[in-house]
Amino acid sequence: MSAPHLPYDAPFPPVPGGVIPLGVELGTALGHRLTLLSLERWGGWSDLRFARVDVAGQQRLARRVPPKEAWRVRIDGAEVEVFDAVGRGDRWFSNGEVRIVAAPATGATLEVEVELAADAEPLRGSVTLQG
Repeated sequence: MSAPHLPYDAPFPPVPGGVIPLGVELGTALGHRLTLLSLERWGGWSDLRFARVDVAGQQRLARRVPPKEAWRVRIDGAEVEVFDAVGRGDRWFSNGEVRIVAAPATGATLEVEVELAADAEPLRGSVTLQG
């Protein structure tokens, strides 16, 4: 049995609410750089798109895509539910999405923290959502 892909109380069918480009570098851990690409808003949830690039990795990561437990997301200081994290890739490059149960408004501050590896400091960043 597979896990559900949408939050349990999400409206159906999903209706897109827009995409906010981000281009926010969270930093590098063990030679792997993580960039937040965009935030896709839907009714009741959002998809935070990201890319991870090996830029001289000192070691392979246990997982190419950090699982949902590795992510912490706050909107205007309030932690929101990370519903899922999925992606695809290889040792050198992976990309994916983190599904959060919130659709932040324009002007909100989005704070993201992710642990790429257990023996590395978490990567952190924030951005005020435009347009």
